[in-house]
Amino acid sequence: MNYIQYIRQYVGTKPIIAPGSAIIVLNDNNEILLQLRSDTNDWGLPGGGMELGDSFEETAQKELFEETGLIAHELKLVGLASGKELYYQFPHGDEIYNATAIFQATTVTGTLKIDKESKDLQYFSLNQLPKLNYTTVKLLEKIGYIPTDIV
Repeated sequence: MNYIQYIRQYVGTKPIIAPGSAIIVLNDNNEILLQLRSDTNDWGLPGGGMELGDSFEETAQKELFEETGLIAHELKLVGLASGKELYYQFPHGDEIYNATAIFQATTVTGTLKIDKESKDLQYFSLNQLPKLNYTTVKLLEKIGYIPTDIV
């Protein structure tokens, strides 16, 4: 059982603060890696919640590998995002306020593989992004990757 599941035993679907990491991977064409999430059926950055004892960097590395099969050998912190604008309610009712460290993986190896959290993994031009989930829009706005009027 992961940390969020453990907390949910006590608070149910009520809002919680969810620390985590999101990872930006750019290919040689400066296209961004996105995953079509199986839980929300929309596109977002690889990433996820922090487990007890993990650092933001460890969370980023673990989530990137689990969700994409890629190994980040070098990470650069490019932003922090939190607050009211990062409130999210999942389709099943759980409510969270994300507190997210945003990293860019500057060196990655491995082969893309889809796991249970993803329906698809694709690289997209920053000028031709698919419909992104709300949280990803807010994270990319925070670091200046997309204009604030995209929503």
